[in-house]
Amino acid sequence: MRTITFVDSAYPKPHGLEEFVWSGRLDESGRLWFDLHLKSNSYYKSEGEDYLDDDQDDDDDEYTSMAQWQSAIVWDNYHQCILSSTYWSDEGGILLSDGDESFSFSSLVNKEFVLNPLPLSDEMMESDFAFGIYLLGHDLSANHRITFTLLDNGLYDIKWDGTVALTYSGFDEFIHEFKAHIQDAKFDGFYFPKSWSIEEATPHFKKVLSDFDQYEFVDINPKSNKQEYKLIPSVL
Repeated sequence: MRTITFVDSAYPKPHGLEEFVWSGRLDESGRLWFDLHLKSNSYYKSEGEDYLDDDQDDDDDEYTSMAQWQSAIVWDNYHQCILSSTYWSDEGGILLSDGDESFSFSSLVNKEFVLNPLPLSDEMMESDFAFGIYLLGHDLSANHRITFTLLDNGLYDIKWDGTVALTYSGFDEFIHEFKAHIQDAKFDGFYFPKSWSIEEATPHFKKVLSDFDQYEFVDINPKSNKQEYKLIPSVL
């Protein structure tokens, strides 16, 4: 099961995912991150083939955040959701290590990542958000709560809850909830600046990964003459 659910929305049933990627990143400052990227199926597909037969009598005189959230006509204008720390920029994500302490996958046990908790600071900039979102236009998402649970098959179960403000429609209240659930997720590896060689990246990775000897560099595109690498765990 790989779904995202928009609670009490016009399309409240779970939406399947067209894309999902769980990756990592070592930035130019030597900080280590997790990145998540998902794209939902078209909204109407969650309701089945007969969704157009339903009564979609939206109140055109009411313009509130909840009215927009519960309007199928509005949702149909935007087709599908993208929720991502990589799609628009590489400024967000889940910070694992700033260089002062190292990261290990074993530290994910019983850990919940809480990002952009409410209430938000008045000084918060759009670049401070961990994830960008395109939902009913380019909106904002906050109050993320994310857990990674190791499964017996070596893959992970990811649960990701958060809230949305329909800022594209002019509303700034983070009152709408989403819940994503991704089963059997495989980590795609840690990427690093393309300008760095393996020799340049290695000391930075050693500083932020406590078990660096359990990783290996692999060529991202082995059929290409342009060699680019990422770092993957030999065994999770």
